[in-house]
Amino acid sequence: MVTRHSAALRRRMRQRPHLLPFPWERQGQARQNKKIPLMTLPTAARINKKRVGLIFALIPASTLGGTIKKLYFSKSGKVETSEVLPMMPEAAKSFHLPAKLLLPPFFLSALAFWFCSGCSSPEYSADVVYPFRPDLIVDEAPKQNQERLHGPGQMDKSIARLGELGGKTLDPKLLPAILREELDQALGKYFGTPGAPRVGQSGQKEIASLVKAMNLEGAALREGSLLYRRNCLHCHGLSGDGRGTTGPWVNPHPRDFRQGKFKFISSSPTGNKNKPRREDLLRSLRQGIEGTSMPSFNLLGEKAMEEVTSYVLHLSLRGEIEFEAIRGLLKNKNKVSELFEIIPDAEPEKETLDEFVKHYLADLLRAYQKADQKALEPAPYPKYSDEEFAESIRRGYHLFSSAASDAFGCVSCHQDFGRQPLYQYDEWGTLVRPSNLTMSVYRGGRRPIDLYWRIKRGIPPSKMPAVTAPADEEGKKIWDMVNFIEALPFPGMLPEEIRMRVYSRAVRGIAVNSKNK
Repeated sequence: MVTRHSAALRRRMRQRPHLLPFPWERQGQARQNKKIPLMTLPTAARINKKRVGLIFALIPASTLGGTIKKLYFSKSGKVETSEVLPMMPEAAKSFHLPAKLLLPPFFLSALAFWFCSGCSSPEYSADVVYPFRPDLIVDEAPKQNQERLHGPGQMDKSIARLGELGGKTLDPKLLPAILREELDQALGKYFGTPGAPRVGQSGQKEIASLVKAMNLEGAALREGSLLYRRNCLHCHGLSGDGRGTTGPWVNPHPRDFRQGKFKFISSSPTGNKNKPRREDLLRSLRQGIEGTSMPSFNLLGEKAMEEVTSYVLHLSLRGEIEFEAIRGLLKNKNKVSELFEIIPDAEPEKETLDEFVKHYLADLLRAYQKADQKALEPAPYPKYSDEEFAESIRRGYHLFSSAASDAFGCVSCHQDFGRQPLYQYDEWGTLVRPSNLTMSVYRGGRRPIDLYWRIKRGIPPSKMPAVTAPADEEGKKIWDMVNFIEALPFPGMLPEEIRMRVYSRAVRGIAVNSKNK
């Protein structure tokens, strides 16, 4: 169809083809140069077409799914392109991007694409290796409590000052270069690289059988490494050190896997070096850790979470062996022979770091397997009437808040039931604060069995001890504590006299002031 604008259109095509109008302009709609409100910004600022063109010229064409010709605002206030909507509503205004604005960003985008063509690859480069540990080793955390947390991004500086507070640290950089290189080679031999992770070597029958039983074989580790890189590395770091790009800036800090220590475990408390069950790690992935930056990864699917768990165990095994080797060498004047004292029944062919890594790896794998074989079985839950349940809560309150010999004395750390606690140093040298139990936030899980495990097993790396009681009373006492803790955030569930002691401001004020005297 030839319109009265045909001659003008042909002239414009010859002179400035990039300004060729769209069909609605051929129908006689005039271009308008009015300023249009940019409703997608938080402010009500108004931007003219040239400025908007300059902003969107910086967006690569591939991002918008095609060549940029025009951008306009729809009625909803969103920026649309001509490829998305074939016809523009009459109320919408079009934007033209002149070639002089598009060419420089185009060349910059092409150059960036050339240099970063492999950046989106999910696989690690073959040149990427696990770094030798550069940060301080916390040999002994200070016992002194702190009133406030260090500032964001100051975790390593805070650890460097632990010696001033009565703690002890060791600097891996003081290890002689020859020992550092020997240890690095041994770790590479038994654990590979991020792109090709492994546990052990072929020909080692005992280690191979343990690796297979724990699902630490090559295929699971490779897939787990890719998933870890995509979902976990930015917090937990390449080597599992908890020092990814975002790690030092969040609190609580992401877990450092390199000491082989985990907080929320349900394994039997004997003969397994306080190692977690595989199910403990999977539970943290499925539900996340409430009250922290650790989200749930349940949407990844069961297979993917199993693979991530295998890779986390790989990082933990490698990191713990490196940790113990460096600490043992620095504390024993670089004597490799002293390292074998931590491995029961070790019979090395030679007292070398390679032999230490091999024997300690087998010892750790046996501990993990033993932990995985037997979960901590809770005592049967008693059947209560309403009156008996209220009495159980009263007993739980006594166990929690009393300093008597038959009580647990939890209030010594969870001051004012966790509303006024002091910061404490954990075994990683970072500051943690006992939970505020009136808030109904339970990081290790909120099921009754989860609370039972926390009380019975404790949280060893965070200085929360396991409870002790006579065997015939232990189960009943722990369930009394669970009943009290579950009722504590809900005043209506507490017996009246307990509610007054926990939530009455006058009573609370007297109790807190008497403690501070």
